[in-house]
Amino acid sequence: MTASTVAGRRPPAHPLPDEAYRRTSWVLRGGLLIAVSLLVAALAAYLLEHPGATSAGAISLNPIAPYLTLGGLAHGLAVGAPEAYLALGVFVLIATPIVRVAAGAYYFHRVHERTIGWVTVAVLVLLLFGVLLLGPWIH
Repeated sequence: MTASTVAGRRPPAHPLPDEAYRRTSWVLRGGLLIAVSLLVAALAAYLLEHPGATSAGAISLNPIAPYLTLGGLAHGLAVGAPEAYLALGVFVLIATPIVRVAAGAYYFHRVHERTIGWVTVAVLVLLLFGVLLLGPWIH
């Protein structure tokens, strides 16, 4: 028994307000919906532009490689290259859980849940390390 149940009060079911759960779930749903929409539309446009393309050919050519830099992506989006929109869909898919973890860290900080807040920040740092430093280094 904890001190709060001894005093006749029950501890909250979860430390975050319902608003936090709703907003963070919308981050995941919205990010996934945007990413899948981008990927499906870009894949359809790519197949219309390259009707004889095969998955083996696309994998060996890696058509999104020129769009993996900020400048390349901006240029590709400006000219309407389907490959750039495929890259953008992948970026949104990768960014979605990162934004969700950042939102969780914010909400834990807001309700003064220090331990889980620091754990969430550590997860965020590891995600960013993997995406921004380790990923390009392996490439």
